[in-house]
Amino acid sequence: MAAFVTGIAPTQDVGQLEKIIGGMGLDHDKFVVITKRERTDEHDDSFIEFAHAVETEGTNALNLGDTGTAVPQIKEPGTIQLGYLGHPHVVYHVGNLPIPEDEAENYNDAIENGRTVVAYPADGDTTATIAAFHNAGILHVKSF
Repeated sequence: MAAFVTGIAPTQDVGQLEKIIGGMGLDHDKFVVITKRERTDEHDDSFIEFAHAVETEGTNALNLGDTGTAVPQIKEPGTIQLGYLGHPHVVYHVGNLPIPEDEAENYNDAIENGRTVVAYPADGDTTATIAAFHNAGILHVKSF
């Protein structure tokens, strides 16, 4: 069973995120990066799969762009309404990632404060993936 390794990148800048993720030595297609920055051509042209945390009519959602996302059970492009998960006391920006509520608040705060959440599904032992995250300067690295 795959575990998700997650962490917080100190930037929303696409170029900086490409350098961070590009140098990790992991499969780029498996990453999901959640940002609050509005979707741009730079996001669309990147090798990174971005999910954009947006507010629509007072409800939190993830804008998945044209290609969907690698998060299990969210494959269709467009904006996914998070419904109950959009409530501020429950996981909202991190959506369907398997992050416990008590940990999700840290990630949600990071997104709100201009950082990004980086998630990667790792099969089997997560030791090497966690080390790659730490070596790349990703903070608050956890495996769920």
